[in-house]
Amino acid sequence: MDLNMWERELLRVIRDTAPREYRKMVRKAGNLLRKYVRRLTPRVSGELRKSYRVKMRGKDTVIVYSNKFYAKMVEEGHVGPNGHGFIEGKHYLRKALEQTEEELPELLKEFVHRVGRELGMNVR
Repeated sequence: MDLNMWERELLRVIRDTAPREYRKMVRKAGNLLRKYVRRLTPRVSGELRKSYRVKMRGKDTVIVYSNKFYAKMVEEGHVGPNGHGFIEGKHYLRKALEQTEEELPELLKEFVHRVGRELGMNVR
C-alpha cells in the first residue's frame, strides 16, 4: 500500500479511537470486492452472481463469500460431466481481487483524509 508515515499513524489512531468509522471503511472495501466479483462472474442462470455476501469478522477482516457449492469449481476449474475432460476455471474472483487491490490505496487515503479533516487536522 502506498501510504506515507502520517497516514499510517492516523489510520492506527482511527482504528483504535473511532472503530465504528474504521469498520465502515473495511466494509466498504468488502462491498467494492463484491461488486467486482458479481460483475466478473460468468452469467449462466445469474444465481451465482446474486449469491455473494459480505460479512465482517473481527474489526479488521471482511469476507466476501457465496453459499453456492459450485462457486469454487467455476473459479478454479473442474472435471466435466461424467468425468469427461477438464473445464478450465474462470478466475473471476482472482481478477476481482486484483481490481479491488488497485483501488484500495485511494479508498484508504480518502478515508484517512476525511476523518483527519473531521478531527480538525490540517489535511488536504
